[in-house]
Amino acid sequence: MAKVLPFSEESLTFCAKALNSDSLVAFPTETVYGLGANALSEKAAEKIFSAKGRPKSDPLIVHISFMRQAESLTNMSEFQRQCFDILGSKFWPGPLTIIVKASKIIPKIITANGDSIALRIPANKVAQELLKQANIPVAAPSANRFGHVSPTTAKHVFDDLSDFDDLFILDHSENCSIGIESTVIKIFEENKITLLRPGAISSLQIKNELNREKINYNFEILQRVVKAEDLEKNSNVAMDSPGQLLTHYAPTIEAFIILNRDKSDNVGQMFSKEYLNSTVIIDFKQKNASLMKSSLKYFDLSSQGDFDEASRNLFSYLRNAEKTEGAKYILLPDLIEQNNEKSIGVFDRIYRAASGKYINLI
Repeated sequence: MAKVLPFSEESLTFCAKALNSDSLVAFPTETVYGLGANALSEKAAEKIFSAKGRPKSDPLIVHISFMRQAESLTNMSEFQRQCFDILGSKFWPGPLTIIVKASKIIPKIITANGDSIALRIPANKVAQELLKQANIPVAAPSANRFGHVSPTTAKHVFDDLSDFDDLFILDHSENCSIGIESTVIKIFEENKITLLRPGAISSLQIKNELNREKINYNFEILQRVVKAEDLEKNSNVAMDSPGQLLTHYAPTIEAFIILNRDKSDNVGQMFSKEYLNSTVIIDFKQKNASLMKSSLKYFDLSSQGDFDEASRNLFSYLRNAEKTEGAKYILLPDLIEQNNEKSIGVFDRIYRAASGKYINLI
């Protein structure tokens, strides 16, 4: 069984040594809890996939403690190096993952058999100290069952992965301050950058930094959605980044997005209000507060409309909802709002938690 270690200097040192011995260590970051393994050890990385039930078509993000550590892990073109230095210097430590060409020392299991590596320097102080003491690059996807709601506490990790023996969970009292996974961008070898997963760092922030340095680049936002059954049918289907599955960050009971009546382009299933007594409502800015009394339980991601607060609360509320006695359904808010990039990362997780399903209340 996995072991939960209350935070102390001794447990931190123990976990750093465990990583060097090819054990798994779950640790907090400012985004979510990560499931860490020595990124230079294929044996250690195999344990991540085994513990999570994660397909090997899904690449891993590698966490480092300082930018120079990327030298031996990458084989960047001039354009990649230029953008990497600008964006890394501005946003690291922080919730931005940068994908560039990998060096030959990176095991193929880390890159989903591709030629690129995803790198990040986390801002969380516990994560930073762990990486510093371990002194190795650490591959660390979210520390949960593959496809399930991401963990933001040590208890969430234990709930999902307690059956895995060679796992140490570093329990720190401070919850993950951002609450959703990092923004992921891929810098291609020549003049192209693609946003693969939205997060706390917006595309506008990234473009502003590159424009300030007068970089010539083409920027696109990839709207790729991969279905789990496609991965099962074709083992050659690989993803560029984590978090591209249609069904991801998903609770164990069925979830839907309440259709915004102003949207004529979305067609939702019919959902009778008689089912509300077995439904958990997760709201935002009290948009659906009229359903509170009829529902089994009601949460508001942020009654004041603060997207940072919504980001911190989302995964915890999804886990609370799925554990609510008698709950059969979760109804989620539609957060797509014009001219507000902060809503995009949160709604991306909501959309995938609901597998893209909208409902009309009748």
